[in-house]
Amino acid sequence: METRQSPAGSARTTLTRTAPAIGLGLCLGLLGGATDAQASAAVPPARAAAPAPVTVLNADFAEPAFTGVNTSANPHAWSVGSTSGTGTTGGVWRWNAATAGHPDGLTAAMLRLPGEASYGLKQRLRGVRSGARVTVTYDESPSVSNYCTAAALEQGQTYTVQGEGGPLTDRTTLPTTEKLPSNYWKPAWRTGVTLAFTAGANEPLLTFVSTVAAAQNNNGYCGPLVTNVRVTQEPPPVDKTIPAGALPASEAFYGNDRRNAADAVSYCNGAVNRCTFTAEADYSFSYYAPARVAAETYLNCTRNTLNRTRPVATANRSYGDLPTAAGLPGSGTGAPTNMAQQYTQGTGLAPAWNTAQERPVTEIVQPAEASWIETQAARRRTEGWFDATTKATDPNYDWRLHTVIDHPSTDLSDRIYQRTGPLTASEKLRCQSDRPNAPTPVGANDPAGAER
Repeated sequence: METRQSPAGSARTTLTRTAPAIGLGLCLGLLGGATDAQASAAVPPARAAAPAPVTVLNADFAEPAFTGVNTSANPHAWSVGSTSGTGTTGGVWRWNAATAGHPDGLTAAMLRLPGEASYGLKQRLRGVRSGARVTVTYDESPSVSNYCTAAALEQGQTYTVQGEGGPLTDRTTLPTTEKLPSNYWKPAWRTGVTLAFTAGANEPLLTFVSTVAAAQNNNGYCGPLVTNVRVTQEPPPVDKTIPAGALPASEAFYGNDRRNAADAVSYCNGAVNRCTFTAEADYSFSYYAPARVAAETYLNCTRNTLNRTRPVATANRSYGDLPTAAGLPGSGTGAPTNMAQQYTQGTGLAPAWNTAQERPVTEIVQPAEASWIETQAARRRTEGWFDATTKATDPNYDWRLHTVIDHPSTDLSDRIYQRTGPLTASEKLRCQSDRPNAPTPVGANDPAGAER
């Protein structure tokens, strides 16, 4: 006699439920051993990498080029304004190399407080991830402006510098007391000034703001100088414990501005070559999802070995949060959109976002044993950036979209396990219960006749 029981009634079906598995490759374990340790994505984070250089755009404020002693034209890649936006109001001056007097002959930016409205000089540190340990190095000097008074410079000049996620740091430059024959003040450069912080966001903002008192800034024409900005980061370790259903949200940037992801999708989807997708290799990986029980548990209450074929249905889906127009997860439509092609070209992967299939599995169950099937989905997690292919002259007008997509793997096979084990106490009682029988139709006390 054979009975069967659903997973809900079995004490062995307490595995974490994740996305079901798909794929043509099978790994059939007939001995019912423990799940392979590689099956789970819950791997402890790896040790952080060594410090790596970060590209700072227009780090010496030389672009756009200008003639003359100074200019109020905003430096490319840097935003100037009271918000993180790409401001158009001149919030800094830039001094040419000869007047700035930097030891390496660099252009310098002068922080300002025009009209006493707090203006900042800002840039997002591209490629820096949230949680990274960031070190910023730059050079500072008091102003060289001929609008400055001796009293404004004799104690140095004050400003703040901050990396998003780190504390606001007050700084004071060296003083200067010597005026040159050109009527400009002699600079006093301090090189190798450092700021260390832990990034509180992807592509954190680096912000410089003058705090020179109103009585000394001459309506914004006297402020401290900065130049030669360099950055390194210690990237955070890859975290493989995040489940597919809890991926970080996609983030879009237009220059230094944060934008809605749908706006970036609209831009990148406008033409097949409008954007290029680049995967972050250190944070993209294939893995096996935790095992889950598929279909019923079979109990062999007979005295014989059971040898049977049972169908195992598996399905798999993709995870992401991009708008439907992208044709990528979370819409999962598989539509041949421009962004889907950009993803395929950038990764070399052409996954099917949502698939399902059924396959037969031969099941062997010994007497007084239970048998059940577990599946492990082979998955691929890809983290990366859609970037505007054609770069604007000023990076303040370039689109970038960061996203994480988790989908069925194209380089690993799913696993299917036949698991067997002894019956539990309750299952043994069920196997020993009386055979269900209907009473004799003519009555329990009447002898059976020829006709029944």
